[in-house]
Amino acid sequence: MANVGEMTLMSHFAEAEHPDGISGAMARIEQAAEGLECRRSLSNSAATLWHPEAHFDWVRPGIILYGASPSGQWRDIANTGLRPVMTLSSEIIGVQTLKAGERVGYGGRYTARDEQRIGIVAAGYADGYPRHAPTGTPVLVDGVRTMTVGTVSMDMLAVDLTPCPQAGIGTPVELWGKEIKIDDVAAAAGTVGYELMCALALRVPVVTV
Repeated sequence: MANVGEMTLMSHFAEAEHPDGISGAMARIEQAAEGLECRRSLSNSAATLWHPEAHFDWVRPGIILYGASPSGQWRDIANTGLRPVMTLSSEIIGVQTLKAGERVGYGGRYTARDEQRIGIVAAGYADGYPRHAPTGTPVLVDGVRTMTVGTVSMDMLAVDLTPCPQAGIGTPVELWGKEIKIDDVAAAAGTVGYELMCALALRVPVVTV
């Protein structure tokens, strides 16, 4: 191949999150590269973390650069030293006190069992927060872990203020970030962190820190 310059063999593993997920692909790659002098780049985030035998000349991590797990489970990367670098935050713009039996949001999908304070947060599916996130999806209000209640609306969502009675209008809310892992929000909504990162709307202000 006198007329061929430097070659690089690149591929992308589809099942690197599994212990034996790259063995077949590695065998085929070795066969294809037999007799060739070329650099190789094969490892995505999962292979970078869990398959050092596939690192070769350079790796191409993706979602782990954001501190999220390629498996969709934070526990799988909790001991790696990775930290979330993206935070989606907002604040409470309204507070309501529900009586027992009163419902919240479109479809009335959450019913208060007792008197309960809820906060209205300025974030919704038009911002990229998952509409299918159910009641119970974790959220952080004024540093206190609590949960969403009811259906996520276009521009707003409701949260339970029972664990944080000090919260009021203007109280900061972390929807995902350092404390509320994006993988946990995604799992609650039946999706993956990749989708949530890609779905953030252009109208969401971006602050680089």
